[in-house]
Amino acid sequence: MTTEEQRRLWELVQNPPPGSKIAAAKEYGIDLTLCLESLSMTPTERLRAMQSALRLVEELERTNSVTADEELKAAQQANNKK
Repeated sequence: MTTEEQRRLWELVQNPPPGSKIAAAKEYGIDLTLCLESLSMTPTERLRAMQSALRLVEELERTNSVTADEELKAAQQANNKK
């Protein structure tokens, strides 16, 4: 795909013709620019992006788990003082 074709496609997705399926998808809340961005990457780049996102989710889960454990211990200690 040429850069001109890419530019036109981005323009179409961002400003779809009224009544088109692209407009319906946009109104439904689908962010087609994310699809275009993903498709502009190589399979290896997409895999790396997904792995990075997975690492972030795993780190957030660990952080949330530690925080929940700390809150539970604090609540138990507060109850023991009563």
